Amino acid sequence: MNEALKLMLTGMSTVFFILIMVVVLGRLIIQITNRFWAVPSKVSAVQTSTVAEIEANKLAAIVSAVEITTRGKGKITSVEKL
Repeated sequence: MNEALKLMLTGMSTVFFILIMVVVLGRLIIQITNRFWAVPSKVSAVQTSTVAEIEANKLAAIVSAVEITTRGKGKITSVEKL
């Protein structure tokens, strides 16, 4: 009985130790990854404003091209990016 109890406690403590190591190493890897390879969110905000300006220019060019091609008879109802 005493040997079985020692074996059970050894096995449970080993599993507990390995699980603690997995959690600690996982958190460490996440912190290192976020520190060195994270994409800053400010870049997407700058790109969004630039895209809005480009879209206005493209829309004006499309409207002008349709008016010239159809001699004022064509009308644009919607523009979608594919």
